[in-house]
Amino acid sequence: MENKVYDVVIIGAGPAGLTAALYAGRSNLSVLVIEKPNTGSLLMAHKIENYPGILGSPTGKDIYTLMKEQTLKYNVEFVNATFLAFDLFGEHKIVKTDIENFLGKTVIIASGWAKNGSKKLPGEEKYLGKGVSYCATCDGAFTRNMTVSLFGKGKEIAEEALFLTKYSKEIHMFITDNCDDSCDKALMETLKANEKVKMYYSSELVEIKGDEFVEEVIVKINGTHETYPTQFAFLYLGTKSLKELYGEVASLDEQGYIITNEAMHTSIEGIYAAGDVRSKHIRQVTTATSDGTIAALEAIKHVLKKHNLKAQYS
Repeated sequence: MENKVYDVVIIGAGPAGLTAALYAGRSNLSVLVIEKPNTGSLLMAHKIENYPGILGSPTGKDIYTLMKEQTLKYNVEFVNATFLAFDLFGEHKIVKTDIENFLGKTVIIASGWAKNGSKKLPGEEKYLGKGVSYCATCDGAFTRNMTVSLFGKGKEIAEEALFLTKYSKEIHMFITDNCDDSCDKALMETLKANEKVKMYYSSELVEIKGDEFVEEVIVKINGTHETYPTQFAFLYLGTKSLKELYGEVASLDEQGYIITNEAMHTSIEGIYAAGDVRSKHIRQVTTATSDGTIAALEAIKHVLKKHNLKAQYS
């Protein structure tokens, strides 16, 4: 998948995301679905008796499995990952996850509804914007001559750490996995050879502390709590709220849902929202599939118009 530019990147594999994937895949577009395994309202449904054309009382997982199998017939690709952020400054939209970054000409947000305010680590919310950041490429220039810390899986934070070597005085990489299989070996060797960089494996961030700004982090490594001085903490741990995740690409209503028009457009061209994550009155499997259909057709039109591709409509 590295460096591949997808026509459509879909965040979420619920009924909205899978429907969008089906339509886009069947139109001969390249499609990637980013999903978190075993999560979502559909998978938690014990019985579904009101989905048209499906007799009996199948579980949500049964319907999910059928939907996914149908998309796979049209070469839709899936990856198990946690969405972290967007980078919208280049030619293509960069979708950042905890395993790697993906490029898309269009993006459909179909991540479903989660409580508006994911579980935060102690100190995370207090120091957001005061040393806590979710994007080194966004805030790296503010770290000149500072000591910084990054937390997350090795492949994701390795790229961010390399960027920070242009600015930061000292870089602590607190890696949550062993990184042996997933990391770019050449990139890791480059970082290990840089005297600014220190790596810590099997790390767990416990708390972020300071006064007005971040001053130190408490990290559990091999069962032992250690304190490390730092002035910036870059987090790639999936603890963002919906506002933090999507606020840069869409307006949110008072409950935290993404506001779109009837064509599923957000405030950024080429980015759409569908399903339970969208601001609307009714949330059912059937309304999610409807949203997914509309979002996919809009994305297909966008790709055809902007990139002169040929697709099969039906």
